[in-house]
Amino acid sequence: MKEIKEFNWSKATKPPLEEYFPADKLDRARYATFLSRLLAQEGFDLNRPEGTQKKNYVLNLNAEWGAGKTYFLKRWSRELIVDFPVVYIDAWQQDYSDDPFLTVIAGIIKQLQFQAKFNITIPKSAVSMFKAVAPAIAQGLTKKISGIDLDELHTLLFSDEEIDSDQNQNSNKPTSSDFSPAVKALAQNLIKDHEAKNKSIKVIKSKLDDWVSKFEKQEGKSLPIFIFIDELDRCRPSYAVEMLETIKHIFDVKGIVFVVATDTGQLQHTIKSIYGEGFDAKVYLGRFFNSRYSLKRPVLKDFLSVHSDTTKFESGYLESKNIELLPRTETPETALANISVVLDAFHIQPRTAIQITERITAIIANLPSGKKVDVLVLAILFCIYEKDHPLYEEIISGRFQRKEPDNKGDIQNINLSTFLQKNILKEHLSAELTYFIDPQSYTPDFYDENLGRKKNNYSDGKYPIIFSKFIDDIFCEIFFKKRLFAITTMISSTAGGSEKKLNRVEQQLASNSVKICEKATTLWLNYIYIKDGYGEITKDQYRDFIELSSPLDYMGDS
Repeated sequence: MKEIKEFNWSKATKPPLEEYFPADKLDRARYATFLSRLLAQEGFDLNRPEGTQKKNYVLNLNAEWGAGKTYFLKRWSRELIVDFPVVYIDAWQQDYSDDPFLTVIAGIIKQLQFQAKFNITIPKSAVSMFKAVAPAIAQGLTKKISGIDLDELHTLLFSDEEIDSDQNQNSNKPTSSDFSPAVKALAQNLIKDHEAKNKSIKVIKSKLDDWVSKFEKQEGKSLPIFIFIDELDRCRPSYAVEMLETIKHIFDVKGIVFVVATDTGQLQHTIKSIYGEGFDAKVYLGRFFNSRYSLKRPVLKDFLSVHSDTTKFESGYLESKNIELLPRTETPETALANISVVLDAFHIQPRTAIQITERITAIIANLPSGKKVDVLVLAILFCIYEKDHPLYEEIISGRFQRKEPDNKGDIQNINLSTFLQKNILKEHLSAELTYFIDPQSYTPDFYDENLGRKKNNYSDGKYPIIFSKFIDDIFCEIFFKKRLFAITTMISSTAGGSEKKLNRVEQQLASNSVKICEKATTLWLNYIYIKDGYGEITKDQYRDFIELSSPLDYMGDS
């Protein structure tokens, strides 16, 4: 068995010498290494007894939408093709064909021809009947719609084996002369078609077995042959089921390993659409696979960096558009990491996570010159909009109100921050958001009522704040006034009033330790909200942002 070394996908590939793949941001290379070693041994192992060294093996690679199945399979297949015969088939691109068998065998022949040092062909007679539906059959199917009796056809084709010979002789069973010419013609062609197909399958399986033996002897190639089937869950229901049947019953040749990539939950729904909701699709699928390997859900920040348009968070783009965002970050990856903290807290699924991020980038792209927006406020609103629309309406309109009993049973008002946080896990509430703040760019010194002005000694850097603190001190101060000194009061303040608020925050900054910490972050966010006008963004403006972009739904990579 060929020794398989650890795959390294940490860097993008370099075309035109090789097919381009971006760097592996979801840490999938180690899974490919593990599965390669497993499947290589399952398909061909000289340590097994004579006659059992080669095996046919079918693995279901299960991963939910967006987990990177296609990238994983394509890059994995490119790694393996150096030492093994490899075939990659995109089932979805081929499901316009009516015959999955033809899809697979055509893919095998076309791709193995470039890897084999021997002839890879199949007699025309063995595949001719797969190229098109016979004219008589096509006519029969047309007549089926226009009047052929299917019970009549079934009676002609099949006999009841439980009836003994005496009963058969005495029965009123119709003879062939009793059937219409159309039914007899269709029945004869169905039988001929079935017999021809069986003969062709035998020839093709014999050829596959011969190729396996020849690859075993070919220098530079090792067994097994790997055949990857991708995107099966996106195919037409009937095509997906027929593909599985084809792999199981026609291509069960020893020395060939199949990897069928699916969102297995979605595939089960596909099967139920054919056989009915009461059908046990999980048990049914178990018939086709030797094992299933499920790729875990990727870390959301890595997932978003793969599927999102990161250019909208780059400083160069923002400067060219003359727009500003909070949080300010040094890299787009940090911006997406901040958004993912919010999405994880609200248990947003991957597809919806991409939708929300796309809506945020659409808002950024549509901001007029000189405008600004707090991206994290948008993210929270989008999450609430998706998870609990009535709650969103209460928050955005300023009508939120909740009452709950306290420890003594007395009814009391509950504020928005408390209400939101009670439904979020502690681990997510304590997750850290990161702002890049350059204090010197805002002011060289602070107002101090005792000393007049005090030098600003804060250094630039990454300022942290935990998510619960952001909800309490930033988000809820926009939509729910809970204390006297609130950002909502700043929105309606006069210019002189805003200046006094700014002076008050400056005094707090001046008296605070200048080290980078959460308290410093909160003070600086209050300062930025006042000085840069983020506090002037009204609830109605946030409503417009959300409701203008919400009809935008991500449909998947084309």
